[in-house]
Amino acid sequence: MPAAADSTASDAVAALVAVTSCDADPSRGDAAVAELAEAVRAAALADLVAVWIHDPREAEGRLVAAVGLPDDARDALAAALATHGHEDGAREIGTAAGAPLDAALAAVGAPRGRAIPVAPLSRGLVVVAGEAPALTDELRAHAVTAGALRIGRVLDAVRMRDNLERAMAQILATDERMLGRMGLDIHDGPTQQLSVALLEVQLLEADIADAEDGALPAPETLRPALARIYETVGGALHEMRELIGHLRPAQFEDRRLCDILQDAVTAFEVRADCTTTAEWDGEFAVNGVSITQRITLYRILQETLTNAQRHGRATHVAVRAREDATGVTMEVTDDGAGFDPVAVQRRRPGMPLARFGLYGMRDRAQILGGSFDITSAPGEGTTVRVFLPRWDGPAPEVAVDVA
Repeated sequence: MPAAADSTASDAVAALVAVTSCDADPSRGDAAVAELAEAVRAAALADLVAVWIHDPREAEGRLVAAVGLPDDARDALAAALATHGHEDGAREIGTAAGAPLDAALAAVGAPRGRAIPVAPLSRGLVVVAGEAPALTDELRAHAVTAGALRIGRVLDAVRMRDNLERAMAQILATDERMLGRMGLDIHDGPTQQLSVALLEVQLLEADIADAEDGALPAPETLRPALARIYETVGGALHEMRELIGHLRPAQFEDRRLCDILQDAVTAFEVRADCTTTAEWDGEFAVNGVSITQRITLYRILQETLTNAQRHGRATHVAVRAREDATGVTMEVTDDGAGFDPVAVQRRRPGMPLARFGLYGMRDRAQILGGSFDITSAPGEGTTVRVFLPRWDGPAPEVAVDVA
């Protein structure tokens, strides 16, 4: 399909308008990309336009759109695109002898064109090719560049939407599992203790009734039984207070991050048989860290301290938070039993995720554009590092799950 060598200025302008006015709503996903690709193909008088992404989180890349490409050639072109590195930059097709992409395009009758990198985070690539595409015409070349830019923006927006939806789904699932865990904690802890205390009271009641019926003094078992009841009820009360303390949010408004984190450390010291040290490096101005970030770091610290005591049986935990121009970094190190993070977080078919708290903490950090890392090994303790970037502009003071 030879491309027209000459085109009128009005045709080129119309092609540019078609590219810039094409519907690029990210909610339409691949359909929006395909329509933009078709507009770019028409503007360039090309035989085909292919759009490829390789999300670093995925094992393989994906051919998002391929307009003008025969169905039986899709697999071959996709394989060739997978070998074309994003770092290669924009280049002309047909100039790299032996390159897999050039060979695949030549095989479908599109030996000339241009490969344009887009959407760096997704390693996107837009390929415009044909027998003789009109890429030397200034207006048409500008239309191709504008179209590739719009395609890149759609890919970035779709990726962000996918990330947000995935993170929200994971957080909701984590919260459901957390509620289930709390139910088990209440059932296996305070509920069982109170049941034992009730049984002790019933037995004691029967002993006292027997003594009264026989006009006998109070049974000798009275004081030991009362002591056991006091101890059991006291233990249940302690566990209930611990659960309530974990649920009840700190006062986040108008307080510095370091003061909020100190609340979590102090509450942990009261209920745990474990020593702690805390170090705060920075000013942590109230208007320097959004309330969403404060809540996130507070909840991650709570979960990390609980894990150090419950799973690691740590005797000492060190907490440090540092603020600089890039954001806030929090590091929590314990001397507990440690574990293999890779093995613990590995998903097993048909089995629920182990240590779901780790996934919840990572989700909370990543949804705010931050990172969450764990360093641990059996017998060597655990270090959790969380980084949240500094917000540009007004912080999103939105309602979030503080439980």
